[in-house]
Amino acid sequence: MKKVETKPLKTHDHRKIHKNIYQMKQGNTMIQELPALKFVSQRMVTSYHMEWDGHPEPKDEKWIAWKVANQLKQITKKELAYKFKRMPPEIVWHKKDKNGKWIVDQMLLVADCITDAMYDRAIEKVKKNLRVNELPKITFVKTKPTLCAQIFHLGHYRDTKESLRKLTSELEEQGYRAIGAHREIYLKPAMACYPPEKCETIIRVKVEKVE
Repeated sequence: MKKVETKPLKTHDHRKIHKNIYQMKQGNTMIQELPALKFVSQRMVTSYHMEWDGHPEPKDEKWIAWKVANQLKQITKKELAYKFKRMPPEIVWHKKDKNGKWIVDQMLLVADCITDAMYDRAIEKVKKNLRVNELPKITFVKTKPTLCAQIFHLGHYRDTKESLRKLTSELEEQGYRAIGAHREIYLKPAMACYPPEKCETIIRVKVEKVE
């Protein structure tokens, strides 16, 4: 019997699909409407190692959401022939609690084709693999198109405050204001080959026009 050759699956890189979000360069604040997006998100209350290569590393809780994202990658590859790269981690920095720990949502963007049923199966698979009955507070977040402002920060991620101040100032000059907590997207993987001065972070806030 003649062997049937199958073509390798194309790997979809959502950094390129959403290049206006994930492929920014240094410069001024950019205001744009983001499309509807889907994320695997884990709510945590934790302090952070701020010397970790590439992005902050939680001290007090384990980040499990990436395991769910990996299961979703396997599901879409097997069932939909849709293969996609894991996206960079994103953290929404809400506020510090009374003990000085950060309340955050640590997230990963996933493919638009993922459904609630796929997400539920991925959660169950991770529970089985970890041999636990419950996981930390992990949710499937589906955002609507949202008006946001972003700025690119080059340098150590612990030094993003100045870039956030610049973003806020430029928003005010253009007649906008920030809404809610800011988000940081850590573009470089956690590898020692990236020295701090070459770290790349995107800072994002939701915005509204000041009337």
